[in-house]
Amino acid sequence: MMRLRAGSLAGVFVALVLWAVPIPARAGASFDFLFNMDRVSNDNQYFLNVAVSNYGYDRVVLEPVLPRLRYVEADLPVVLFLADECGRPPGYIVDLRARGLSWAVIFNRVDVPYDRLFVGIRNDPGPPYGNAWGHWRRDRRGVRLSDSDISGLVQVQIGSRAARMRPYEMARARGQGRPVAFVVAEERGRPYHGGRRWNDEHEGRGRHKEHGPHRDHHGNHDNHD
Repeated sequence: MMRLRAGSLAGVFVALVLWAVPIPARAGASFDFLFNMDRVSNDNQYFLNVAVSNYGYDRVVLEPVLPRLRYVEADLPVVLFLADECGRPPGYIVDLRARGLSWAVIFNRVDVPYDRLFVGIRNDPGPPYGNAWGHWRRDRRGVRLSDSDISGLVQVQIGSRAARMRPYEMARARGQGRPVAFVVAEERGRPYHGGRRWNDEHEGRGRHKEHGPHRDHHGNHDNHD
């Protein structure tokens, strides 16, 4: 189990606030942070930068469709996830979303099963995704998940790969009050400008504190993934 470093609660609070209130995309808004690490200034931007980088889409392909997303922070990870799963370009997924379709309808349109959202989550992860997991386990064909559940579970899948954690562990961390973007940044050492300074400050404060064993990525949690 991961432990919060000294002072990390402030970072958790900021990340929770930023994710809880999605910011609408504005015409002419800069998306440089998605493609240039030097433009990243917080954990949420870093998470999106890592997601774009890991999926490997060129800026010339992705940037033109971004203004059509109402909430880039919440919607872009789902766009990337679905485009990769169904083999369609991101613009195709954005077109469907821009028409006002729910993510549940879009998943059905592109023939991506909900099973892909629960890879690595064999047991109930508890809140906030325990109810969605339970409905899916009882009726995999008939279940209909909310936009919020789908967006959150996509973040869990993307974040678990980025942080090299089991999806179950990432879902549990979310339930313990640690946003996915925060966990990814913690695990990867916040390599963005300003993030390094944040790490130096808070590691300095906790340098003389005794820490328990670090979470074992390949440890004794096989019954939970």
